Amino acid sequence: MVSIALYALFGYTALAKAGLAPVLVSEPFTHIFMWVLTAYFAVGVFMNAISRSKPERFVMTPVALVLAVLFLLLSLG
Repeated sequence: MVSIALYALFGYTALAKAGLAPVLVSEPFTHIFMWVLTAYFAVGVFMNAISRSKPERFVMTPVALVLAVLFLLLSLG
């Protein structure tokens, strides 16, 4: 349940950064939070890649990589 709420917050932050949703806090906070999320997903790529779970390595590593790249592009834009 907490994970769903967190990912909803992550998604809303990305939408706000892209200009598709109103910024609820402030532009500087949204900008910084986007960089924090970019780092979070980048670490997720590494953590999933070294997982002992074969399904996690083969499914979640590419998912985390796509999220990291997309959040990086939004953070830079």
